[in-house]
Amino acid sequence: MITKTAGATMTAGAEQLRQDGHRIEKWAVGWMLLSLTLWAWFGYRLLLDDDRGLFASAEGDRTLMGILALAVIPTIITAATLVYARVLFRLAKAAG
Repeated sequence: MITKTAGATMTAGAEQLRQDGHRIEKWAVGWMLLSLTLWAWFGYRLLLDDDRGLFASAEGDRTLMGILALAVIPTIITAATLVYARVLFRLAKAAG
């Protein structure tokens, strides 16, 4: 049997989960902006190196691959934080 105190505790817990979900979602937006910036930088550098030919090697290839690696990491973090925020929202809905 659920008493008023237990119901209030469950509601407070659900509210805390919802607030945490919003906070994590804001972090995800920040990671997304960083990710988009790095992907734009990668695209710019790729288009800048496009005039050298299809199979010609350039000294900027290592730089380009480094930028690609830097762009992939925040993209993965963005996806993980968005999934975590959605899980928190579902937990809040189930607890409330």
